Amino acid sequence: MADPAAARQLIAGFYGLESNSWRWTAKTFVVTLQPPPGADKRGAVLRLRIFIPEGQFQKLGPMTLSADVDDDTLEPETFSAAGNYTYLRDVPPSVLLTNLVPVIFTLDKAAPPSIDDGRELGAVVTEIALQNQ
Repeated sequence: MADPAAARQLIAGFYGLESNSWRWTAKTFVVTLQPPPGADKRGAVLRLRIFIPEGQFQKLGPMTLSADVDDDTLEPETFSAAGNYTYLRDVPPSVLLTNLVPVIFTLDKAAPPSIDDGRELGAVVTEIALQNQ
């Protein structure tokens, strides 16, 4: 998240870099990722490191994250407590045939903008990657 070269892969729903390592997201956030070598034959693993702060969990309760990689919908995951999580999902080779793959993440809820913070806040993201299986 902190690499300036990777910042151009953050298409929508990401806010500014904080503490030089993480970003808040909106309810929906979009990235483009480069598949690892051979992914068009073997597939890959989508990895998202996410943090749900205690205050966010107290406001919203359990949150469900879903992801669409190109035209393929991946299995959602529900986070039933505040804390750090790693969302890992296999991505089939059929959607990894291009140099850049769009990934749309959606949380089922987010905190609306407030007087103190004008942003819609979903969760904190520290890493997103496509990796070899």
